[in-house]
Amino acid sequence: MELSWGKPTIKIGKLGANGVAPTTWIDIPTPVENSTKLTPTKGAKREAKIEGGENEAVKYAANTYIFEFEIRAGKGRTKPVEDVDGVIAGEYAVKLQPEDPTVEGIVIDRSTMSEEETFDTENGKKWKYTFDVLKPVEGNQVKHEVVTFGASE
Repeated sequence: MELSWGKPTIKIGKLGANGVAPTTWIDIPTPVENSTKLTPTKGAKREAKIEGGENEAVKYAANTYIFEFEIRAGKGRTKPVEDVDGVIAGEYAVKLQPEDPTVEGIVIDRSTMSEEETFDTENGKKWKYTFDVLKPVEGNQVKHEVVTFGASE
């Protein structure tokens, strides 16, 4: 059984006006080991209680998602996207292709992006990029599908 783990290929693209899909993509250097994560936050739970405390109905709001990775700021390497004190303008799409390109990866059609610069003596300077996933025009916030990159990506 092949799994969607291992060294990923990540590309990001800035959305055009009115959320138009990117026409050019930025190659992300190989992230720091174990820093690439998609983390869901369960949607708020609403309960309709009746006398006695039992639930008559339960409803959940949609989950929210954070996608993140860190890259090292090595000699000669520049930030893939510029920021001002961690703030990055615009909205971005993200594609992650697992090490095995025939298994499902991650596609995020719309997100906001931020950056944090860190330093420690074990790893040196790193840039941590966080993507807060936004609801796209259609479909799920995070799509799990086989990711292929075209000639313009």
